[in-house]
Amino acid sequence: MASPLPSAEPVLTVIVSAREVHAQAETSLRSVLAETSLHFELIYLDIASPPAEARTIAATCAKHGFAVVRYDAPIAPSLARRDVLDQVKTPYVLFIDNDVLVEPGAFAKLVACAEETGAGIVGPLYLIGDETRPVAIHMAGGRLYRDERNAFYAERHDLLNEPLEAAAGLERERVDLVEYHCLLARTALLRDHDLISNDVLFVHEHIDLSLRARELGFETWFEPAARVTYLALPPRRLQDLAFFQWRWSEAGCEASLAAFAKRWPVDADQAFFEDVRLFAHDRRIAASALNPAGARRGLERAMQASELAQTRTALREQASARGYGADQLRNFETACDFATLLFDGVYRPDGRPFLNHVLGTASALIRYEMREEVVLAGLLHAAYTHRPDWIAAEEITRVLSSGGKADALVRALPHAKTQLAAGADPGGLTLPEGLALAIEAANEADMLLSGEYRACGRPREVTACGQQLLAGALAYLGAPGLAATAAGDAGVGPQGPILGFNEVLTSFRLDARNRRVAPAGSRD
Repeated sequence: MASPLPSAEPVLTVIVSAREVHAQAETSLRSVLAETSLHFELIYLDIASPPAEARTIAATCAKHGFAVVRYDAPIAPSLARRDVLDQVKTPYVLFIDNDVLVEPGAFAKLVACAEETGAGIVGPLYLIGDETRPVAIHMAGGRLYRDERNAFYAERHDLLNEPLEAAAGLERERVDLVEYHCLLARTALLRDHDLISNDVLFVHEHIDLSLRARELGFETWFEPAARVTYLALPPRRLQDLAFFQWRWSEAGCEASLAAFAKRWPVDADQAFFEDVRLFAHDRRIAASALNPAGARRGLERAMQASELAQTRTALREQASARGYGADQLRNFETACDFATLLFDGVYRPDGRPFLNHVLGTASALIRYEMREEVVLAGLLHAAYTHRPDWIAAEEITRVLSSGGKADALVRALPHAKTQLAAGADPGGLTLPEGLALAIEAANEADMLLSGEYRACGRPREVTACGQQLLAGALAYLGAPGLAATAAGDAGVGPQGPILGFNEVLTSFRLDARNRRVAPAGSRD
């Protein structure tokens, strides 16, 4: 075998590109630049990153004398990689995503593996974690399986989701595939044989690459001594959602699968594609604020008072018309049952039953087709603050936790109120923070459309600063009309006396025994 190349001159060009987000780009780039085991060149493919990130990336790369190639519109990462191959002057190229951390020594170990084995492609041990530490193994090389007709029917990631300890004793070996999270290849192999596909772009592009290399007699190897961490755990930011959705779009993924099937033998019923289809579908769902089966009608328009549901029947009918399924409707009904128990005897400052208010909050969220757990959190957004003393907080947690992330959203509402008061950069907010703001906007929408503000003259909860934040956040979430609704005119009207009180500005509970007014928790 050939001995490792000398490191006095660069033998490696690192090409960094976006996988699906930009939030970890700066952290990832710092990690790459800190890898000093090998002298390398670097080209950063800036694919439609937000302005602040673009400035930081450009400044960092300029400081080190590295090139940045900017794409103002989204482009498949593989196409961007093809674009710059002619600029690579080193024998090896290393593709790495902008959400990956590199452990010291990884680059030299990958090159050494290629030199000592003759491999055309080499991948490291992929871990998964956040910016503080890896928590599990993502992949220790991959395997492909063929049926009796030589058609592919399954793909496997070795040691997927196994604990870190499972990597002990792993040795360098031949594998069928590695991933673009971090992938070393011979430059001449890629460039001279046009190895990166023009049409397998969004899914299975890494498999296509290794299969094409194998056709030319070049193996793919796994080198466990080199380690990287895929930063899959941090929540997504609002300004990344559009790119994320584009990256995993159904149309793009299906086109890639069709191109793959045209190039390689795949089992007749395409079971080989089902896992990746499900993976892409789940990615799209996880990065969206909206109900997957929503009608997507009028989300840009402000809600009218006639659309506000104030009864269970009206809410159920509205949800059905907006595309929520039978299981979702049953979950909403169960939440309504619990809300009826929680808010029995509680009234709004305008004299409405408190139950009407939470139904109205949920109605605004359903009108803008928010995800099921957001609607559930809207129905029970005051569960902790307005619960009667005979219902324990633990029971509320149990009920809310049965609705997915509904409990976390309800617990996030105090922070959302703080953000509304202080203002923030909406693009920098995480998706859970954006969803909590959507609930606050729906809460405001109910008080406006029901006439509560007009009836009692209580101060607006969302200030002009908060309205600006809602407008930015809900535009990212795809429901700008909800922000417009929350910014509507409150109107003016004198409050009539309620139970002998001329001014009531907060919710109140009627004591069950003597029907006297008692506090009902904090204003919401």
